[in-house]
Amino acid sequence: MLRRLIKLLVVLSVSLAVIVGLGLGAAALTTHYVFQEPALVTWSRYLKPEIRWQRHLHPEAGWAFDLIEGFLVAGDPRDRFAIAETARPLPGPEAWTSALVGPRVTGLGAEAPDPKEIVLIASVEDLKEAIRTARPGQVIQIQPGSYRVSERSIQVETAGAPDQPIVVRAAALGTARFEFDILEGFHVQAPHWIFENLVIEGICADDSACEHAFHVVGEATNVVIRNNWITNFNAAIKVNAKQGRVPDEGLILHNALINDRPRMTENPVAVVDIVAASRWRVQRNLIADFAKGLGDRVSYGAFFKGAGDGNVFEQNLVFCERRLTGGIRIGFSFGGEGTKPSVCRDGACAVEHQRGLARYNIIANCPHAAGVQLYKSADTEIHNNLLANTKGIDLLSVESDAVIANNVIDGRIMAHDGARASESHNVVSTLKAMLLDKVTSDIYADAEGGDFRLRDLDSFLDPGTPLETAGPDFCGQPYDPAAPAIGPIQYSLQMSCTPVIQ
Repeated sequence: MLRRLIKLLVVLSVSLAVIVGLGLGAAALTTHYVFQEPALVTWSRYLKPEIRWQRHLHPEAGWAFDLIEGFLVAGDPRDRFAIAETARPLPGPEAWTSALVGPRVTGLGAEAPDPKEIVLIASVEDLKEAIRTARPGQVIQIQPGSYRVSERSIQVETAGAPDQPIVVRAAALGTARFEFDILEGFHVQAPHWIFENLVIEGICADDSACEHAFHVVGEATNVVIRNNWITNFNAAIKVNAKQGRVPDEGLILHNALINDRPRMTENPVAVVDIVAASRWRVQRNLIADFAKGLGDRVSYGAFFKGAGDGNVFEQNLVFCERRLTGGIRIGFSFGGEGTKPSVCRDGACAVEHQRGLARYNIIANCPHAAGVQLYKSADTEIHNNLLANTKGIDLLSVESDAVIANNVIDGRIMAHDGARASESHNVVSTLKAMLLDKVTSDIYADAEGGDFRLRDLDSFLDPGTPLETAGPDFCGQPYDPAAPAIGPIQYSLQMSCTPVIQ
C-alpha cells in the first residue's frame, strides 16, 4: 500500500512538473512573440515594481521576495546606452559614397544655376539679409567656410514662385558648414524654397536647446530640403501648422540625418517630425542613431501625424541603432504617440493619419521597438519594406487599418485594440518570432550591418502581390508588374546597384 502511495505521489509530482514546465514554456514563447525579447527580461520589467510594492507591504516575507528576485534579470537593456564595440564611425559628408541613400558629394545633378541669379554670401548677417530681400528664382550661394548661428534663427519669410523657387545652397556638399547653438536654425514661413548641399550641426551644451535644423511652418508649402548632412538635433526637420495655415507638398530627399550621441532631453526626439501637413515625400534619406536618453526614452526615426493625409515614406535607410545602442527606438510611424487636438489639422485627430504609404524602405536594428508602427492610421499601405532586427510591425488602436504586403520582416505583425491588417506575400515566420530567431539572417549577407546582397534567393522566387502603388525599388529599378518584387529590392542578374551600405 505504501509503495503504491509513493508511486502515485511520484507520478503526480512528475505530472505537475511537466504541466508547470509546459505552462512556463508556452508562456515564455508567447512572451517572446509579443514582446520580441527574452521572456525573463519582460517578466522582470513588470514583476520588479510589484515585488518592491509587496515587499513594502509584507516585510516579514522578504526572504521569499529575495528568492524570486534571484531569478529575475538585473536591469533593463533599454537603459544601457553605449557605443557598439564593432561599429565604425560614419565616413562623414565628404567621404559618403552611397548613391542610393544620403547625400551625394557631387550633388543631385540639378541644373547649374544661372550665374546672373547667384548671390554670393560669406557671413551669417549677409545670409540673413539675402534671405530677407530674396526674389523668386534667386540662388543664395554660401561661400566655403564655417558659420556659427547663436542668437536668432534664420527667418525665411519671402515667398518664391512655383516655377522660380528661391535656393539656399553650397556649391558642393561639405564646403559650407553651419554650427547652430540655437533652438531652431532655419525658420521657414514662406513657400517655394530649396535648401541643398549644407552641413549643419547642433552644438548646444544643453540638448533641449537644439531642437530643429529646419522648422517649416504655416504658409511654407512646397519646401525642398535635399542633399544635406545634418547632425545632433532632437527633431532635425520639424513641420507643423501655424495660425490655421499648413505647409503641405514638401520634399525631404537624399539627406543624412544622424546623431552621434543620445539626446539627453525629455523633449520629443523624432528626426523627421511632420505634424498636420499633407502630401509630403520623405525619400532616400539616411536616418541613424536617434536616441532619447531621458524621460520615457522613446524616439522615432520619422513620423507623420496630426491628421495629415497622403504622406509618403519611401526608399529610406533607417538604422535605429548603428553605433549607439539603448533606448526604445521606433523606425517609422504613421501616428507617432498621438497629437494634442489643438495642433491637429482638423482640430480633433479622430485619425492621426490617413492614406499613408510606406514602401521600399530598409529599417534595421530597432531591437526594443517596432520597425514600423501605426497609431490611429487609416487606409494605410505598407509594402516592399525590409525590417531587419526589429520587433516587426505594430498596429495600435481601432482606427488603424493597413494593407501589409511583400515585406521581409524580422519579428511579427501585431494588431492591437481592434486594429486591422490585411497581409499578403510577406516573408515573416511565427515560429522564428517565437524563438527570437530572424528570417533575415538566412536571406541576406548581413542586413544588420548594411550588406543587403542575397544569401538565399529561394525566398524571392515566387512573385509578390501586384499593387497599384508600386514604384521604383530601393535601387531605383522599375516595377515589374509581371513579377512583383518581395522586399525593397528586385533582385536579378541585371541589377543596377550593389546593395551594400556601410
